Amino acid sequence: MKKLLITILISFLFFPIISFAETKNLAQKLFGRILLQVQSKGEAWYVNPADQKRYYLGRPSDAFNIMKKIGLGVKHKIITNYKIYPASFLGKILIDVENNGKAYYINPTDKKAYYLGRPDDAFVIMKKLSLGITNENLNQISIGQLPPIKPTDNLSIMEQAAIAIRNNDQSKIKPLFSPSMEKIIEYGLNYLDAEGRLTLANILSSSSLISSTDDQKIYSTKVYFSLGGYEVPVKFYVQKQPDNKWLITNL
Repeated sequence: MKKLLITILISFLFFPIISFAETKNLAQKLFGRILLQVQSKGEAWYVNPADQKRYYLGRPSDAFNIMKKIGLGVKHKIITNYKIYPASFLGKILIDVENNGKAYYINPTDKKAYYLGRPDDAFVIMKKLSLGITNENLNQISIGQLPPIKPTDNLSIMEQAAIAIRNNDQSKIKPLFSPSMEKIIEYGLNYLDAEGRLTLANILSSSSLISSTDDQKIYSTKVYFSLGGYEVPVKFYVQKQPDNKWLITNL
């Protein structure tokens, strides 16, 4: 009886340490994985390798936001050099900064890259590669929080244009461009498919302000052409209008 009591006491003393170790090991074991909450309507979570916390994917737009916020920017050769990726890339979301910001998920199970494409595509791929998990196990992994999204009013005009183009919202796109661009914008958006709009939006959002005067701002980026294997510098001009609005004058 005495031995039994001692055994029980020892078990209680060490139980919290074992639970903590199991919790920590679970996060370490599953980092980089996409987890599907099978006991709660199949909600999806991404375990970020950087902090080993889980981020709620929610709707396609949420998954796309996670991809952009947590993704690791890499050169194009990182994407093309590997068929099977080394351990340092497993579970990460790679953003090809030299090829219009295209994003890839490196699946830890087969060590291959999966192109995420549009928000809807990214969401489908993430769910397809997910691992089912119970609520009890999922709750052992801490929830991460992304920085709050900036209000649209505080975004640069290039970022606003990129968001509107991704959403194919012409009512929000046209007011960002000068009147002389109206026909070009209308024709271009009707001509481009969803993949083309995403590429154009990524080019705009990757541009940086390189020059600013009282009446003109210049944004610049580089567009990578995979067929020729070279980069082309691109500039966008934003002019101040008589009514003090700033509008994009070229594309």
